Amino acid sequence: MKTFAKFYSFLLFLLLIFISSCSNGTQNKIQEEQIEFASNQIPGCLRDSSLVKVSNIDSCFDYIFTDTLKIDFCVSGNCCPDSQRFLTEYNLKSDTLFVSVIDTAKNLCDCICNYKIHLEISGLSENQYLFYCNYRGIYNFQDSLKYRELVIRQ
Repeated sequence: MKTFAKFYSFLLFLLLIFISSCSNGTQNKIQEEQIEFASNQIPGCLRDSSLVKVSNIDSCFDYIFTDTLKIDFCVSGNCCPDSQRFLTEYNLKSDTLFVSVIDTAKNLCDCICNYKIHLEISGLSENQYLFYCNYRGIYNFQDSLKYRELVIRQ
């Protein structure tokens, strides 16, 4: 009899864990559906040396976080073409925001420029996020970490 009681207690425990995990998944799905993400490249090549990330200490990273998180950051790429050429995607996991940027242009010029990417993300529920940005340029065959920044709601 004690064996059946233990077995049923164990089954009840598993059922509670299953129900709990399903409800958390539903909550995360609802939160993701409320997120609005938009990105665009600021037109033109940035030739201003103050905007160039020359070391890990210097940065072309800026943000404003009130109702909407607005982030501007730089990536480098071939000078031609000079139009919307970057594919930007995001993934939100709890309080961490992962952004991936891929340069889709072909190498048409013999020069490198810095380009500014502008992101706007609304519907975020937390007051601070760890922002990661991976970048894959034309010369890279794998992603490299471009930015790791803490963004805090003002």
